[in-house]
Amino acid sequence: MTLAAALGIYAFLSLEPFDWQLPRKQVNHAERGPEGWRFAASGIVVAELPDPWLEAARGAESISISLVARPLSTVQSGPARILTISRDNHLRNLTLGQEDDDLVVRLRTEETDLNGLRAGEPIARVADVFRAGSWVAIDLRIRPREVAIAIDGEHALVVGLPESVLATWQQSLSLALGNETTCDRPWLGEIRKAVIEVPGESIDYARRDDVDVPATCWVIGYPPAVVPFRLLFPKDVVLNVLMYLPLGCLLGLSTRSRTCRTFAGSLLALLAVSTAFEGAQLFVASRFTSVDDIICNTIGGGLGLGLAWWLTRGASGARGT
Repeated sequence: MTLAAALGIYAFLSLEPFDWQLPRKQVNHAERGPEGWRFAASGIVVAELPDPWLEAARGAESISISLVARPLSTVQSGPARILTISRDNHLRNLTLGQEDDDLVVRLRTEETDLNGLRAGEPIARVADVFRAGSWVAIDLRIRPREVAIAIDGEHALVVGLPESVLATWQQSLSLALGNETTCDRPWLGEIRKAVIEVPGESIDYARRDDVDVPATCWVIGYPPAVVPFRLLFPKDVVLNVLMYLPLGCLLGLSTRSRTCRTFAGSLLALLAVSTAFEGAQLFVASRFTSVDDIICNTIGGGLGLGLAWWLTRGASGARGT
């Protein structure tokens, strides 16, 4: 009965606030044009950034983005993602987006949250940039202690930054054009230039052939992380280990046998519980399913199991005599 109550508590902690949302598949409407990409309806183009790009950028604390785009409408919000280096709506390195006719820049630094927001606001907003049907050139330059933005070759804005910005960025995040990587922030328009330049390398992702244009994409709040330890946060590791330590301890106290076989079976039960709750999080809009959490939860449960057996070793020996 105690274990059942504990599982109920863990279910609540794992699944609240119960904002259920079924992932849905939609057709990718990205179209290759003679000069780049066109998004007449919701679509996405995805590219993996080369492995050494971030190391080169960090070495000089320098990266440049050159974008030439033409919106189909000035009634776009989200902000609608024109170019983003991100995992989802809550974790990014950098995003250039459109909010009606404004350019919005989210940029992760030591002073922002994981979403690139500082006190709930984007790093930069430039008003009256976009006009429906008109091309606009956007140049963003990150340099030590500042980010500078130019529109159509004219200086628009300089924003002060901390001394080290790129040290906070994640190498594993993908680049996407025309949408968020979760396909739920579509931008409508055309992109004929999307250059990312770091020391020693410059790539125009609007003209590359080795980009991914899936026939369909899944609209989902958080895509599941299925590759172990590809994106790891020490705080999350500690919390997930500690979260399942009490459950493992409770399970250990409830088992009478003290054999390797019993320990393995109990560990498999903890693994099954964590996997079930993590799998259910796929259908909770504000939750993130990760194999890392399953691994850390199981480690925490195993530690709790071992702790319970160690604390009751005398009583166990007495039962065996």
